[in-house]
Amino acid sequence: MGAIRELFLNEGQEDNTVVTAPAFSITKVMAVVAPLVTALVAWATSQLKSVNFTSGNVTALIAALVGFLALTGAADVIARGLATSAEKAATGRGRWVQFNKPLAGRLELAGADESVSVVAASDAKPPEFLCLREDKTLTWEPGSKISFT
Repeated sequence: MGAIRELFLNEGQEDNTVVTAPAFSITKVMAVVAPLVTALVAWATSQLKSVNFTSGNVTALIAALVGFLALTGAADVIARGLATSAEKAATGRGRWVQFNKPLAGRLELAGADESVSVVAASDAKPPEFLCLREDKTLTWEPGSKISFT
């Protein structure tokens, strides 16, 4: 039962995903529900004696089901991608870690270097460090400008 739960809730592979927004799982749910609803409607309609399905009608039902699943799947992926993009734009970084104890470092500037406390690191490319500067401001600085003392 655990494997089915993981499948429908997209659990267990969070580290391997590009889209990090929580999964809506609408695609997987609709993949199960849509054929059942289609079969139920087809059965209910066949109980009416005045309705006969031709091969064209059956083909249209199948095409409509496949089209519906394609649109639902595309909407799910697009929505999750937009949510991930908005999250990354809001933070400016994909993932980052805060240090329990700030690390002492030197920030290389055009003039004299500045002593900083490095309080966090990000997984940006190239890596960046969140520095508490002497004027008490926080700035993200590229790893190439930071040396640890």
